[in-house]
Amino acid sequence: MDKSGITIMRSGAGCLSAAALINELKNQGVRVIGLDCNPLSAGLHLVDKSYVVPRGDAPGFLEEIIRICEVEKPDAMLSGPEEELLVLSQNKDLFAESGVLLLCPDYDAVKACADKLATYRVLQSYGIPTPEIYHGDDARFPCIVKPRFGRGGRDIFKAEDRPQLAFYLQKVDQPVIQEFVEGEEYTVDVFSDLAGTPLSIVPRVRLQVESGISVKGVTVYDEAIINYCNQIARKLKLIGPSCIQCIKIERRVAFTEINPRFGGGSALSIKADPTIVANLIRITKRETPVPSDHFTKGLVMLRYYDEVFLTQDELLRKVQ
Repeated sequence: MDKSGITIMRSGAGCLSAAALINELKNQGVRVIGLDCNPLSAGLHLVDKSYVVPRGDAPGFLEEIIRICEVEKPDAMLSGPEEELLVLSQNKDLFAESGVLLLCPDYDAVKACADKLATYRVLQSYGIPTPEIYHGDDARFPCIVKPRFGRGGRDIFKAEDRPQLAFYLQKVDQPVIQEFVEGEEYTVDVFSDLAGTPLSIVPRVRLQVESGISVKGVTVYDEAIINYCNQIARKLKLIGPSCIQCIKIERRVAFTEINPRFGGGSALSIKADPTIVANLIRITKRETPVPSDHFTKGLVMLRYYDEVFLTQDELLRKVQ
């Protein structure tokens, strides 16, 4: 296969969503630079060149990313962790000056997605159905307690009564109390152009979840969910990859989260709709993307562990 002639930098290379994307990009002839704050990240050993960088919320993160861009001269960059996205999106101009395309929404949209309370208010303003947010005394049980700023399904608890609610409110940092909605959990992978217009929208049911990440799933065509996600992406201008979470109860749908990145289970959507990676490459090459006209419905993903083996010397040599 001919080389695509482009370089894409992927931070958070150790997260589950990164491996499938890295492998697919490399299959398409893309040179991939991997970044991660953990030197033992397996993803650092799937890429063409790797760097260990500070956490997104640590001093020196932005300066180090800029330095790596000056050395590697990537055409585009994709990030994953919200801590990184907040910093990167606020400094898009710096990357544009270096010829690096940051494939993420603008700062205001990223900030609204990172803040669960702001997400609720944004969805309400768009007329998108979402579980109610309680203020404490008005809570109805059971209810969900989760951090206002958080990801990966961490520190999310179900309170059955007021004593449990009081306990979890002490346990969770900056807690949000949300209506408990029971039903099928969906994650919808959306890939949009530089204007925030969706090119691909692939809903998938989360059949099994571990640590907040889908490990078994199936793609499902649901017109109502697709239409809602189309509205969300356009109104928020969700440039590049995003994943939107919702719960379906019979005819009702309640949207819970918006994440401006590839989701943990996005490998399924990438397989179901090959235009996602194709359009990512087109946009990186500054070519006109082609909207998807379908995805494979009923495609099932069953995940398993895989390994990377190397000596300690190889580990030290590989990671810059």
